[in-house]
Amino acid sequence: MAEAEEQETGSLEESTDESEEGESEEEPRLKYERLSNGVTEILQKDAASCMTVQDKFLALGTHYGKVYLLDVQGNITQKFDISPVKINQISLDESGEHMGVCSEDGKVQVFGLYSGEEFHETFDCPIKIVAVHPHFVRSSCKQFVTGGKKLLLFERSWMSRWKSSVLHEGEGNIRSVKWRGHLIAWANNMGVKIFDIASKQRITNVPRDDVSLRPDMYPCSLCWKDSVTLIIGWGTSVKICSVKERHASEMRDLPNRYVEIGML
Repeated sequence: MAEAEEQETGSLEESTDESEEGESEEEPRLKYERLSNGVTEILQKDAASCMTVQDKFLALGTHYGKVYLLDVQGNITQKFDISPVKINQISLDESGEHMGVCSEDGKVQVFGLYSGEEFHETFDCPIKIVAVHPHFVRSSCKQFVTGGKKLLLFERSWMSRWKSSVLHEGEGNIRSVKWRGHLIAWANNMGVKIFDIASKQRITNVPRDDVSLRPDMYPCSLCWKDSVTLIIGWGTSVKICSVKERHASEMRDLPNRYVEIGML
């Protein structure tokens, strides 16, 4: 009987020790490796202002208005002289064949990396945001948006002419834009909006929680987890926005989609 109690006590101590060891284990650290080669050369004479990542390459914008395409080892594969001033943002479509670039002097360019397709426009104010349609390579998806004081949608007509329309204005500068499928999400001084490009309807407005935080000092971060789930990080809050289809009986004059919001 005593031997059984000793064995039981020993097994409990061992399990406790194992659980304590599991709890005390350090979380795995993110593995990283510094880019070198061409990146080192670029940063000796210039400073990086923005970057975007595609499956096959990286695109780096600089304060002197250059855009570099780099392989995963940091070697320069292409260079573009876009502007004499800072590149504010670079956007790539999912195929990695088309690029949108905007800069501090109001220039916007959208062009094919492997074709002669090109669009140029210069505005009278700095353009902070550009986002090309994720499937821009398709003939029916020649669309992109720019953000400054207004959010503008540019579309190419069947006669190859570009036309623009205002999606939103009047609530301060557009701070961030993320495009996934038919849905465009953007943040301004007041909150986050989602627009359905297929139905041409705005489907939600997510107000900013803490209005005491300056939008320029605490920018909003947007990330599409999948085609119907948007993650919003702003200040000390994280929200999960799930886009749902509205039943036909509920539509009436309402958009055909709505958003459910959860908090982390």
